[in-house]
Amino acid sequence: MKFTVLSPDGIPIAPERYNSRAEAAAALAAWCKRFKSQGYYAAVGERIPLAELPSRCEIVEDDDSERK
Repeated sequence: MKFTVLSPDGIPIAPERYNSRAEAAAALAAWCKRFKSQGYYAAVGERIPLAELPSRCEIVEDDDSERK
């Protein structure tokens, strides 16, 4: 099983898939930090405060057979 992190817009935050939920969570935390200087994430039609950003993203399980 692999994991993908989706932004609030439903787009993967990176092309990589992660081997564990913990790896995906660490990638999400690093991705959220990229918006620190901006102070928010600009989603389609709204600005999401950084404090809310991790909870507005989603870590989803990918079936390896889907990508073969």
